[in-house]
Amino acid sequence: MVPHALPLLVATDTAELVRGTTIAVATVVVLVVAIGVVAFVVLFRRGGDRGIRGTSSQTALETRAAGLLVVLDDRVREADLELGFAVAQFGAAAARDFGSALAEARGQLTEAFRLGQQRDDVSATADQARRQLTLQMTALCEKALATLDRFDAAFTERRQSEVGAAETEHQLRARLSALRGRAVATRDAVAERAPHYVESALTAARRQLTAASSALDESETALNAAAPGISPTGVNAVTDTLHTAATALHRADRAISAADSALGELVEADAAVTRMRADSASDLLEARVARETAPDPESGARIVTAIAANERALDQTAPASESPRDPFEQLALLSDAAAELDTALATARNQQQRFEHARAAYQGTLVAARSQISVVRELVGRSGASARARTRLAEAERQLMIAEAETDPVEALDAIRRSVTHARDADALARY
Repeated sequence: MVPHALPLLVATDTAELVRGTTIAVATVVVLVVAIGVVAFVVLFRRGGDRGIRGTSSQTALETRAAGLLVVLDDRVREADLELGFAVAQFGAAAARDFGSALAEARGQLTEAFRLGQQRDDVSATADQARRQLTLQMTALCEKALATLDRFDAAFTERRQSEVGAAETEHQLRARLSALRGRAVATRDAVAERAPHYVESALTAARRQLTAASSALDESETALNAAAPGISPTGVNAVTDTLHTAATALHRADRAISAADSALGELVEADAAVTRMRADSASDLLEARVARETAPDPESGARIVTAIAANERALDQTAPASESPRDPFEQLALLSDAAAELDTALATARNQQQRFEHARAAYQGTLVAARSQISVVRELVGRSGASARARTRLAEAERQLMIAEAETDPVEALDAIRRSVTHARDADALARY
């Protein structure tokens, strides 16, 4: 080897060594970073969501969501009463923002119920979809509750410096007198109708009137208790007592209105029964013709069964001059029989015929849906109910809104029938 080539060789080896070391170090760094990223992703997927959401258990999430639904549903009802007192005490203008917030909270509650229904309809194996829907329900409920809490705190602070107790008491007494007059008129209307209807048909109106009477007495007692402590000037220590009186008056107002609605629904149900009986008689003539021309034995058998159901419904709803009647029960019998006949004759009817029969059946089924929803709503408000019962009630109300907005008579009738089904489910869940 040439002597002067040795330093060059050493230098070359050194450069190669440095470059190799650099590559090795870089490779190790890359591997460490990659492993860290993978580990982070794995940990996030397994535990990160648990840290953010509080739990990875779907059962725990659904239990929390159900609890929040019940709490928010009750809070919205309470806030409605609170709004009545705020208007009486501070005026409509001062309570306007609270009214808007309450309307928003009610909308969020409705959406949470809709998500709950959607989640219940999702396959039990679709864990991710159920989880997302449950988390959305929880977020909506928490947001609405926070809004209501904020207004509660604001009104509580304002009442501490309230000095208009004398005027508030005067307004509440005037309202008490007006509501007692309304209650007497409604009670007379119930007594007038009593001979014509079975007692169960009047139960809702009577119960509401009893609740109204109790609330009016409670309000008068509170006003009498507050009166000695009211001074025309200065701060009065009777705000809580007046609050009790105003809240009781608002409950009485709602109860009397509900009793009036129950009586109105009786009249509507009577008229609907008359219309549906006439429609059923006409449909039976069509069905008997279709029975003879059925395309196959199975279709013919369905038509025969539906004819028998309609004939039974007509017999059971025949007018009886002296016997008290239950138009709601009669309407349910006729509606169910009509639905069965519609299904049996679906293939025999053309599109125009389906439209005409849907329009004819719509009004009666609409009355049945509204009356069933009213019963369940009153039951929930009176005795409370589970989240499942409230969810079914909310879905019944949503389907009712869809039906009322739908322009296609067949689709509208289908929505109304879904509403009736959900309302019946809600009633069963609320009672048991």
